[in-house]
Amino acid sequence: MRQIEMRRVKRDEFFRLANSESAPVWVRDEYNRSSKKFEAYKYDNVNYWSEFKGSRLVYVDFVF
Repeated sequence: MRQIEMRRVKRDEFFRLANSESAPVWVRDEYNRSSKKFEAYKYDNVNYWSEFKGSRLVYVDFVF
């Protein structure tokens, strides 16, 4: 896995918040201009979403 900032993750790309194989997989969605944060939802539950700052470090490039 590789660690990058949230603002570098492309839309609809998968990422994890922790460097663990058991950590849930998230999907990056749109940028919310009013809150100045990126929206994302869990891959296995699209009703569970959250907003993250662009400086948040996340993990990408994993096999799932």
